[in-house]
Amino acid sequence: MMSLLHYQIVNYIRTYKYIPPFFIFILCMVVNYAFVPNPILDSYSFTSTFLFMLMGWFTVTIFHGEDEGQKVITILHSKGEKAYFRALYLICIMIGFCLSCVAVFYPIMIDAFGEKPRALHIILGFLAHFSLSILSIALSSLFTRELVQNRQNSWWGVLSILIISLAIASLKNVIVQVQGLIWLLPPVHLSLKMMSADDSIQTIPAVFYWQYIWIFIYSMLVISLYFFISNRKKKM
Repeated sequence: MMSLLHYQIVNYIRTYKYIPPFFIFILCMVVNYAFVPNPILDSYSFTSTFLFMLMGWFTVTIFHGEDEGQKVITILHSKGEKAYFRALYLICIMIGFCLSCVAVFYPIMIDAFGEKPRALHIILGFLAHFSLSILSIALSSLFTRELVQNRQNSWWGVLSILIISLAIASLKNVIVQVQGLIWLLPPVHLSLKMMSADDSIQTIPAVFYWQYIWIFIYSMLVISLYFFISNRKKKM
């Protein structure tokens, strides 16, 4: 797995496809914190939402890093398709983790907040960024070329599912009226709701941890769905 992971990372670096989303992320950080002071949790809520959208871009470019011919050769040299796609997911998760750390610690380093962030602000900020990154990776992977043949449909699918997921957050009060429906839809609203807490919050409510755990569980279920659909398509 380590050799496969190393190869995929080197291959992705050589594609230069990461440059546009990475520089857009950096630009967002610089512009968002250009004027000080800023509220802590509101700022983290905005940048986590922005990262949620950008991780869809990263995911598609990682899953499409090799052409079809080279992908077949790589799969043959790895331990099968599952190992191949697990490596791609791990790269996406590593990028999400690194960008989450940057998004959380950059404003602290430049003293961009109106007050000194406490440990609970940093924990909530990281969980918001990383959980939405994982959710974006899971949702976006459903529209990569393994499941969607047309590359244009891949991009439209990714963009649509991420925008719809954000729209669901604003329509939560309507959706909850349909019993059980809210559990089937991407739980972006949970992170946004938690990050709407006041900066003066003294402790992290236990329910917050359970809600973030649900975001991660939901993401893992979607990733499992990816492998399930992929296997079904191979057998057809």
